[in-house]
Amino acid sequence: MIDTAIILAAGLGKRMRDFDPVIPKPLIKVNNKPFIQYAIDLLNEIRTKEIIINVHYKSDEILKFIQSLSQKNIIVSDESDLLLDTGGGIKKIFNKHNINKSLVLNSDVIWGDSDRKLIIDMINSYPEKAEAFLGLVPKRNLKSFMGNGDFCKLKNNDLIRYDESSEPYVYIGAQIIHKNAFNGIEKKVFSVNEAWNSCISKKTLKGYQFNTNALHLGTAESLKEYLSDDK
Repeated sequence: MIDTAIILAAGLGKRMRDFDPVIPKPLIKVNNKPFIQYAIDLLNEIRTKEIIINVHYKSDEILKFIQSLSQKNIIVSDESDLLLDTGGGIKKIFNKHNINKSLVLNSDVIWGDSDRKLIIDMINSYPEKAEAFLGLVPKRNLKSFMGNGDFCKLKNNDLIRYDESSEPYVYIGAQIIHKNAFNGIEKKVFSVNEAWNSCISKKTLKGYQFNTNALHLGTAESLKEYLSDDK
């Protein structure tokens, strides 16, 4: 089992401001529960020893919410002064807390009961040679996804960027990543996509398929559609 998990909650949430221009995305409520609470609850259910949450945009509001939980195993990685992007945020946490490998969750996914078993299986299935192990969903399972796809799966679950050569898969917002994925990246601010691309070149980017209809609601349009269907 992985002792430490990271929740990415430092984004600007620009694509969600048409839904609510005031509340930071991690605190927007879906079914009367803030986005970020779904990730926290999932990690509590799988008994994660330490949860690290990075914050930037409207960090005071997110910090106030975290403090209201009175959960002693939650640590905040404060990016209020400089937004480090997804890769830079994870790398900072790894370096500061001497982490070798961590489960990383996005804070804009509605994690359900069925996902708990999948996350546990994903952790237990981590390939020995992987530097990043991404949770994926076939594009056909995502009703609200408008893109072409993120990745294609090759032999041995190796991943490449989607190139129309085979079935497209979409990143679900859950990954297990090793510190070695950041080798050679010296800058502070960068997307985790840079680390993934490096892993592709080394054949250390692997995929785990979620056989579920993922609820990744990262845009105002996808959230409005979800709430409309739920009525």
